[in-house]
Amino acid sequence: MRRIRFVLGAIVGLSATSAAAEEEPAAIRYCHGFGCKMNATVRFSSVDMAELKSIVEAGQSSPEAEREALGKADQWYERLAGAASGTSTDKPKGGFSDVYNPSQLDCIDESRNTTTLLKLIETRGWLSHHKVGKPKVRGFLVDLRYPHNTATVIEKESGEAWAIDSWIPANAEFPDIMPLKIWKTKGVLGRN
Repeated sequence: MRRIRFVLGAIVGLSATSAAAEEEPAAIRYCHGFGCKMNATVRFSSVDMAELKSIVEAGQSSPEAEREALGKADQWYERLAGAASGTSTDKPKGGFSDVYNPSQLDCIDESRNTTTLLKLIETRGWLSHHKVGKPKVRGFLVDLRYPHNTATVIEKESGEAWAIDSWIPANAEFPDIMPLKIWKTKGVLGRN
């Protein structure tokens, strides 16, 4: 079976087989160490891919259910990636004190990793109600907010963008999922 290589701009690498073989193994790049200074390869077996598909397809009934399923898929992914990369102890809201700690992730790492997972799910054809958007940023310091990144999905029917922010919670905890327009208003003086 022919391998297809997906390159998601300069930020992520994604390897998977063709969509016709949905439970074929896959490998994706996982960033950590702040600003993607370090990378690990997370490999998914056929069994892993079948489990991921089951998690995502549990949300096919509605856009809300699909976002919930994507949050659960992100938790599942962070458990596997944490074990593969040594980031299982990643704390919530990784801060400047952890810049040189390879077990911690900043919002750039988190948004890239979540986007990579979402792209894998999308290329397999498992999304019913959303398409994957580009990572987004909020905050410019002069507005009393640190710059912060998030992964996004776009609801197909309404066109509304949604943030899937896995930086806020600790590793493998459910990410913050909210309309992007609301996410963009948060973060003043470090509050979420």
